[in-house]
Amino acid sequence: MVTKLFGTDGIRGRALEWPLDEDTVRRLGAVLAEALAEAGAAPSILLAGDTRASTDILAGWLASSFQAAGGQVTWAGVLPTPAVSHLVRGCDCAAGVVVSASHNPADDNGIKVLGTGGQKIDDAVERRLEERLTSVRPRPGPALPLADAGLADRYVELLQTSHGTTRPLAGMHVVLDCANGAGSVVGPRLLERLGARVTAIFATPDGHNINRDCGATAPGALVRKVVEVGADAGLALDGDADRAVLIDERGRLLDGDDILLAWARHLVAEDRLPGRTVVATVMSNYGLERALRRDGMKIERCPVGDRSVWLAMVERGAALGGEQSGHVICSHYSVSGDGLLTGSHLLAIATARARPVSELSDLVRMPQLLVNVPVAERRPFEELPRVARELAEVESRLEGRGRVLLRYSGTEALARVMVEGEDGAEIETLANRLVDALRIELG
Repeated sequence: MVTKLFGTDGIRGRALEWPLDEDTVRRLGAVLAEALAEAGAAPSILLAGDTRASTDILAGWLASSFQAAGGQVTWAGVLPTPAVSHLVRGCDCAAGVVVSASHNPADDNGIKVLGTGGQKIDDAVERRLEERLTSVRPRPGPALPLADAGLADRYVELLQTSHGTTRPLAGMHVVLDCANGAGSVVGPRLLERLGARVTAIFATPDGHNINRDCGATAPGALVRKVVEVGADAGLALDGDADRAVLIDERGRLLDGDDILLAWARHLVAEDRLPGRTVVATVMSNYGLERALRRDGMKIERCPVGDRSVWLAMVERGAALGGEQSGHVICSHYSVSGDGLLTGSHLLAIATARARPVSELSDLVRMPQLLVNVPVAERRPFEELPRVARELAEVESRLEGRGRVLLRYSGTEALARVMVEGEDGAEIETLANRLVDALRIELG
């Protein structure tokens, strides 16, 4: 068994170093071609990437060995991850592959594999690919084919059509922060087709400036620009444009929790929210849960990660789910997070109501405290009498007005204690009780 390659969002790491070195990437291309052929599908992929300097290199290695193993590659060039998710469902390709590290710095990169339905492949498929890497012998093959420029236009048309009306953003001035990433060309093009007047910033990628002090993870410059030019709204994407956060006309940030609340209310009003249920991760603020409950809706929690969100949505028959970070999925339109789709639909809701973007969400966030506790070992919390006792008491104290989350870090020797509630002093006291119990039993 090879060392684990796939994480919560495909393979990711330092570009051109393991696991994104030439040998490993070429092996992955060969293994993917073989696996698709064995599954009875014609081994063909739709391949795209973001604007990092290393993207064409990694895509070239993977495409070469994939073609040498009998596969066919359609190269889309620079396209958002969600574009591949949409397009692979409408073409003859058996899978989609995106070379991107999403919101990571420019020196990182990654590889995401999508199934024919546009969703990320599941853990079992990833494990089978990993297990075969050491036995495959990749051969050199053809270089990347010429990019199909028409695929970007097709993606924009798909998103435009999803609105059902022409020019739903007419009259709106939007500042779009493209994060110097994959949305730099298609993003302004879409919003303009939808009728908006667009001021694009951070839309000049040079291979090294993706996500640098810009985009959904660093929207400060966008906030300042919206206020400076008196725009109606700002929309920030990340490097591969699968997440979005909004800035209202006052310069206030609306994150994924705000977006979920606003979109859920809109869908309920149209009787398009099955079970009046919204899926959110364990990290979404308890204020969202309380606001949804007040409006007659409920929240279902799931682990962090947009793939976990989608799996939970499928399991519960939900049409809307997402993360605080801005990965939001509405199954009426997509099977994965799409920053341009999400942002344009939320702006269209505001425009249709003739209301400012600031009125999309009245979410009141509850105080939250997160404490990392170093641990010497990882044991199930229910096997730790002191921790289990304190956890039960904290949960009882917060029932109906807050929550507690206790989990281990996936990458460090840490236990994470998160407590939310109405009173900051109270949640600090409760968190300290759990921290003390963890230190005594695991320190």
